[in-house]
Amino acid sequence: MRRTPKMIVLLAPILLGAAAIADETTSPSAIILLQKCSIEYDRATPVGVNYNVGLIQECLVRPGDRVKAGQVLGRLFNKDVLAEMELRATALESSEIAIDQHEATLEVARAKLRRAEALISRNALSTQDFQIQQLEVKNADLELKAAIKGRRTAESQLQLSKALVAAREITSPHDGVVVEIYKNTGEAITAGSPIFKVVKVDRMRVTGYLDVSDAWHVRPKQTVRVMPEHEGVDLPIEREVFEGQITFVDIEIDPKTRTCRVFAEVENRGDLLRSGLDCRMEIDLRNPSGGTGGGHGLGPRAAADTEAQPRSVPRTSGEGLAQEGRER
Repeated sequence: MRRTPKMIVLLAPILLGAAAIADETTSPSAIILLQKCSIEYDRATPVGVNYNVGLIQECLVRPGDRVKAGQVLGRLFNKDVLAEMELRATALESSEIAIDQHEATLEVARAKLRRAEALISRNALSTQDFQIQQLEVKNADLELKAAIKGRRTAESQLQLSKALVAAREITSPHDGVVVEIYKNTGEAITAGSPIFKVVKVDRMRVTGYLDVSDAWHVRPKQTVRVMPEHEGVDLPIEREVFEGQITFVDIEIDPKTRTCRVFAEVENRGDLLRSGLDCRMEIDLRNPSGGTGGGHGLGPRAAADTEAQPRSVPRTSGEGLAQEGRER
């Protein structure tokens, strides 16, 4: 028992050195670097209308205009449906007047019935005349109910007309920038043909390809760093770094390239990124939000053992295949 402190003192440097070597060995595996990744807009939507044929009546935007979700970009010819909507609005007003008239008629019939009840109680009115007065009250009540139903029908027809007018409007499905106008004022459209193209520029999607050896270590919500690059040209954007998260890891492996797709979403800070740029993407496996890649599908203890083992991560999928060929 007295020798234990001396043994701990002697073993401490050895243990610390082993821990330092283990850290140096495992640290490269915490980052996966993917080359030749592509950048594109998170959403690029061709916008059309739900009509088979028609004419563009007006175009309200130009390329480069920023638009909000639901904003009207243009309209098809709509004078016919506008006239129909006005007609339905007039019919609704008429139904309101008819209801007022039938309510007044019912009140008059009820007043006559009350007088008839007073007369018949004094034997001053025949039973037949009293029954006729009762039928007049019932008839006035039925006419009022019919008028109320007619108002409901008029309201439904007016709503239908408004929907037809709205269907002739071309609206943006989301916030973004108009980048294409395929049809201008006076041009005809056909079924399924887009009229505008709106892209969402505040967030970008980065697509890369993971080597098969890394596919089980990368998961959604892990942090990424994206560095744009363009061969042959020195661009200021290449000195910028954009951060984001993994959003999708493909479950299918390409048997020819032995890679799988991976998507990441990054914030387009200051609208600096453009669709079509190439980039490098660093995937941080130590990200707490996505968990540690080495422990995916394993228990806590197994995950810790897996993280402790050194792992060589190729920088690109091509380097991984070349390394495997040299090992064989």
